[in-house]
Amino acid sequence: SVSRAHARGDRPRVRFALARHLERATLHDGETLHVELGDASGSRHTAGGWLSGFGPDREIAGARAALTLHRRARLAVPGRGAPAELAVRLTSFRPGTARLYLDGAEIATVDLEPERWTTTRVALTEAQLSVGEHELLLRMDRSQTVEGVGRARLAVDWVRLGPGGGEPGDARPSALEEEGIPTLRIPAGWRVSQSMVPPEGARLRGVARDGVLEIWGRGEQGDATRLGRVDASRGPRRFDVDLARVAGDYFEVELRAESAVRLYQPAIVTLDGGAPTHVRRPRHVLVYLIDTLRADRLGAYAPQGRVRTPGLDRFARGAATFVQARAQENWTKPSVATLMSSLLPWEHTAFADASEVPRTVRLMPEILNERGFATAGFVANGYVSRRFGFRRGWDHWRNYIREGRRTRGELVAADALAWLDQRPADQPFFLYVHAIDPHVPYRPPARYVEMYDPDPYRGPVDFSRDATLLERIKTGGLRLSERDRRHLVALYDGEVSYQDAQLASILDGLERRGLADETMVVITADHGEELFDHGSVGHGHSLYDELVRVPLIVRVPGLPPRRVDGSVGLVDVLPTVLDVLGEPIPDDLSGRSLLPALRGDGEDAPSFSVSGFMEHWRSVASGRFKLVARSRGRYALFDLEADPGETHDLSDERPRTLAYMRGLLGLALGETRDGAHRQRRRPRHRPSRAAVDDELRAQLEALGYVGTSRRD
Repeated sequence: SVSRAHARGDRPRVRFALARHLERATLHDGETLHVELGDASGSRHTAGGWLSGFGPDREIAGARAALTLHRRARLAVPGRGAPAELAVRLTSFRPGTARLYLDGAEIATVDLEPERWTTTRVALTEAQLSVGEHELLLRMDRSQTVEGVGRARLAVDWVRLGPGGGEPGDARPSALEEEGIPTLRIPAGWRVSQSMVPPEGARLRGVARDGVLEIWGRGEQGDATRLGRVDASRGPRRFDVDLARVAGDYFEVELRAESAVRLYQPAIVTLDGGAPTHVRRPRHVLVYLIDTLRADRLGAYAPQGRVRTPGLDRFARGAATFVQARAQENWTKPSVATLMSSLLPWEHTAFADASEVPRTVRLMPEILNERGFATAGFVANGYVSRRFGFRRGWDHWRNYIREGRRTRGELVAADALAWLDQRPADQPFFLYVHAIDPHVPYRPPARYVEMYDPDPYRGPVDFSRDATLLERIKTGGLRLSERDRRHLVALYDGEVSYQDAQLASILDGLERRGLADETMVVITADHGEELFDHGSVGHGHSLYDELVRVPLIVRVPGLPPRRVDGSVGLVDVLPTVLDVLGEPIPDDLSGRSLLPALRGDGEDAPSFSVSGFMEHWRSVASGRFKLVARSRGRYALFDLEADPGETHDLSDERPRTLAYMRGLLGLALGETRDGAHRQRRRPRHRPSRAAVDDELRAQLEALGYVGTSRRD
């Protein structure tokens, strides 16, 4: 049988289950690229609707199509350095003329009638389709109100680019389950290719049936290589193909159907699978967030670094360290809202100075409090306060800024430990501690400064005289010498070491109270801090890793320590907490549970994490690569292993990797951005604004928040 044939061999660890992720695939009908705009895969070409002019998909005149909402709508099409015919199937909602542009040059006009499909075809030259991605712009001046959408202009069914040769047939590649087995069906003549950053020892395995399959592979450079041929026309055939011939830092696997074929459980695997660890459900949860903490300041992430964090290092030796964890925004309010809600910033909408978390967004303390947990929050940042929508679901709450209390870490830790002694003993608890010491103003105790700058210093870097000093440096109002810079960095590093001692007191407190063995502990940060990495300081101005890469270290009693390399985010914390506790996970969350990774299971597709800054920056990280996107089609691609400082843009050198990363970004935004393609429809949360009075503004300014950074 198919299932027994597939079961033979070594214990595999699935890295990419191809039949479960057809939306990530590139489809060719013979030599012609075929892009379906009306399903999730279309998001890979439209940036998921982010600043592209594309909106939701709708059933229009018998076809599922993507709608354009603005006069101009843009999508990416690949060039391969050869002439080809471009074909676009589209219609409009009002009579009018649509104009098509490629890289800014008009290539076609087409007259349209409402809800009558028209296919327009344009012959493009080799010069017009040079290797790399190109922008296809669709312009339509006339619009019509569409129920549930608003004003719409065009509906686009598909785009094809290749030698030509007519309309696509009804038979197209599809993914389904047959008798509970994930199955990929590929019609005769079609090609399905998937891309990834390959793990060492990758193999392609599966079972073919009823047809003939060719397997090809290619890297960033060079031509495709045939890796194998499977003739299953007379019965099921198991295949097991070593991908080492094309493996590198990026590859594409292409499945070509000589005749219609079914593939059962096709997957890229490695042979390092092990039995997952059983989880003993903890009773309590502690989430400890250290504001403004860079991951590279910790021994768990930078073993050769100079910053001393013995408390965190000791904790990490008994926990799971997520090596590639990122915040979803670069400043506190939207980042903590994502942590608490498992919604991305553009979903929960609390990403501007005066915005608050809407009442329709359910937060972690609300969910756990309703499920019987005693909840307490000790917060030393003024943005995470009642005024901005965070005072919900807490039995006990203290915001040190809003109450005019001192924010030193030792005071926050003492209050949290006192609550542990006073809490209801018969209830499980959720304790949230939000420490702020590494945030400006940097004023660590003298002994911690001396760890990193033992020489006398009498320069201008003195936060005791000016809490807004960092903003003056950022805006050019104060220029620093090299000596001043060294002292500034020493102050930050001193705050990190000071805060580490306070964290250790909390962890030791759990031990002394007999709570450590029944408490899940999550240690993380809301964002990092730039220290001249890209010519600036502070946070709230970019999406480079010094601002968005954060520690995420999780201890679940009974689970062994491990290092997890997959890309994850703060958006994943809430579903992970619920899953570890054995609580139901709401189906409208954008994050995913990391419990499989904590247990040692593999993910069924390469993971990626997306971040954003206001409306005009987005980034996506997966494996060793990271893409930073800005408005107007500006992209920068980085290899984080070779270039961890993100200084060398590879966009021109690696067109295939660029297209792959742009596709991942589009998928992420299409799933989570209102009005774009979604596999699951989620509630829309309407933006809400808080009243920022003079008292609150003064309290925030005392922390160094003066409002200029986030308007960069």
